[in-house]
Amino acid sequence: MKRSILLVSLMLVIVIPFSAYALATFDDVSTEKRHDDSSDMTPFTAVVNRGRSVDVYVPVDMGDGLTEEEAALIAEVTFTTVMGHTRIHRLDTLTLKEAQMTAHYSWGYNENDLGHVFDMIVDLITLQITVSHCF
Repeated sequence: MKRSILLVSLMLVIVIPFSAYALATFDDVSTEKRHDDSSDMTPFTAVVNRGRSVDVYVPVDMGDGLTEEEAALIAEVTFTTVMGHTRIHRLDTLTLKEAQMTAHYSWGYNENDLGHVFDMIVDLITLQITVSHCF
């Protein structure tokens, strides 16, 4: 009996921290790994801090012009793809001009920490997004 309780306790000590880590990691998994091949997704390529490239898939139709709502969706999906879903963020500016859009976010790890910046320039012809952000 004592051996069974000890074994179950040991299993719980091992499983619970790993489960917590897995849940925390899953919540922060970027949408680049959640590729949707449906035809209503427009694929963008984001170059982050002049380094890594990230695929960003947004459900917008680029063929009929871009509305401000669609531009805001591109900005939001790009932010969460690059930074994850756990960062608090606020869209400060969104500018849409002909074949280019720009967006600026303030972000942080909590509500008192919105001093970080996240900027993007989206080329609507090449579907390339240039992202620069602080850590």
